[in-house]
Amino acid sequence: MRHLSWIITIPVALVAILFAISNRGIVTLSLWPLPFTLEAPVYIATLVALLLGFLAGGFIVWNSQRRHRRRARREGNRVLYLERELKEAQARAAAAEKRLAETTRPLSGPAAGTLPGPSGTLPVPAAETQAPTVH
Repeated sequence: MRHLSWIITIPVALVAILFAISNRGIVTLSLWPLPFTLEAPVYIATLVALLLGFLAGGFIVWNSQRRHRRRARREGNRVLYLERELKEAQARAAAAEKRLAETTRPLSGPAAGTLPGPSGTLPVPAAETQAPTVH
């Protein structure tokens, strides 16, 4: 993109320089209802007029894009709000899972529904005695 910028800028600058060299004559500028007059070289008058036109066009485009910038700003704020809500919901879910794990875990003593066996130990469920399988 930078090369494209130079490809456009260099020829435009050369044309502006050649225009300034070729048009050094004096022109008188005046605006009818005002009593002021200004004498300037033709190239300065032309370049100032081009600059003012460029700035006016830029302002018009910038102003016409206001609606899109406003919508993008609102949507960006909404994304931030939804991300914050998601983090809060994830934190609440993690806290709820932790509370659920704490309430279903026995605090002390044998687990509910198990009694000591004849050897004085608790029976171990079959799932805990088997080696874990790797998938």
